Amino acid sequence: MPKLPLEVSLLMMTFGELFQRYYERHVLTRTRCPENAKYFFTAHGERWKDVPLSDIKREHIQDWCDELGVKSKSSATRAVNMMSATINWGIRRGLCSIENPCRGVEKFQVRSRERFLLPDEFERFKAALEGESPILRDFFWMCLLTGARRGRVQAMQWEEIDTTLAMWRIPKDKNGDSQHIPLSPAALAILQRRKSESRSSWVFPSERSDGHLVEPKRAWKRITKRANISDLRIHDLRRTVGSYMAIRGESPYVIGRALGHKDQRSTAVYARLNLEPIRKAFEQIQAEWGI
Repeated sequence: MPKLPLEVSLLMMTFGELFQRYYERHVLTRTRCPENAKYFFTAHGERWKDVPLSDIKREHIQDWCDELGVKSKSSATRAVNMMSATINWGIRRGLCSIENPCRGVEKFQVRSRERFLLPDEFERFKAALEGESPILRDFFWMCLLTGARRGRVQAMQWEEIDTTLAMWRIPKDKNGDSQHIPLSPAALAILQRRKSESRSSWVFPSERSDGHLVEPKRAWKRITKRANISDLRIHDLRRTVGSYMAIRGESPYVIGRALGHKDQRSTAVYARLNLEPIRKAFEQIQAEWGI
C-alpha cells in the first residue's frame, strides 16, 4: 500500500485515507494477522474508500451489513467489526472527531465454525492428496501434522527447523511472540525428504518466484473434489488437530499450547468434543444402577 502524505485534511479525511493510516501504524505493527485487514479492504474498499468519514451514517452501515448478510452473515459481521475497529482507532488517535457510525448497527450472531475432517473422510482425503505434486501434497500434510496456521506453514524456512531436537521454531511475529512446535516422526520424514531435494531457503518454495508458496486454493479445490468432501477449508486442518486432541481427552492447556493460542477462549471451542469425563460419569451411575 502506498504511503499517505503526513498532512491529510482531517476535516475531509475519507475512510480509505483513515484505513491506510490504521493499516500502516496499527495493523502492521500490533496485530498477528494483518492479512485479515488487508482482505477486508480488498473486498470492501471500493465501497467506502472515497467517502468522507463525516458522510458515513449509521443507516448506511446498517444497509451495507444487511446486503452482505444475504450472502454470508458471518462475513457481514466481520466486515462491520473491522470498519468499526478502524474508525475507533482514528477517534483514539485524534484523526477524526465523529461518532462511530458502526455503533448500534444490528449485526448477525456469528457462531464458531466447528468443521473438521471426520474419520470416514480421512482415507478419502489421504488418497486425494496423492494426486497432487509433491510440494503441495507435503504442504497439506505439514498443516495436519503440526496444526500450524496455513500462512506459517507456507513461510516455513529451513533455518527454523531443528532436526536434532525435532522442533520447529516459528520466529517472533509483530507482537514479539514465538512458538515452538514439536515435530513428529511423520513430519520429520517429510522434511528430510524435502531437504534432500531442496535448493531454496524455503521449505515450500514458489514455482513462479524466489519466494515461498503463496496460494494453494486451487489445489485445495481439486483435492476436496476428488475426495468428495464438501464444506472443508484449509484452516479446518488446524481445527482437525485440536478436535481430535479434545476427543482423546487432552486438556485445554495442551490443546492451546499445540495450536499456539494466546487466549484460552480460542481453545474453549474444543471443550464440547471432550466427552470422556461425561462418558465415565454415565458409566459410573449406570454401574450403581446395576446396568
